[in-house]
This record gives sequence, structure tokens and C-alpha cells, in this order.
Amino acid sequence: MEAHPTAIVHPRAQVAINVTVGAYSRIDEHVEIGEGTVVMPHAVVEGHTRIGKNNQIFPFAPSGVFPMT
Repeated sequence: MEAHPTAIVHPRAQVAINVTVGAYSRIDEHVEIGEGTVVMPHAVVEGHTRIGKNNQIFPFAPSGVFPMT
């Protein structure tokens, strides 16, 4: 995994070796991210979320997040 120094990746997150994590992004504990995926700056991936291979998570896109009601 190649993560920007400002990215926060939980040590128990399962992130493939060739994943890129952009600046100010956050990957939480129960997340799995498959190879070739790019998590762009400011994206958030949390919850019990699995992302397969070769995806792009765009800036400011929350994944695995439930809206507060």
C-alpha cells in the first residue's frame, strides 16, 4: 500500500499491496480493499466494507457510511 503521510489507515484494515491512498483519506478497521484500487484525497471508507479490485474512490466520497437521521 502506498499511503500519503496525512492518510489515516487503521492497522487492522486489510488493504492490498498495490492500493494507493490519497492525502487526508481515512480507512477504518473493518475495511477490505482489493488490489489496484485508488482511494483519492479526502475519501472516507468505514464500516464493514469490502471494495474489490481496480476501483476508484473519489474525493469527499464516503463509503460504508450511514447518514445520521
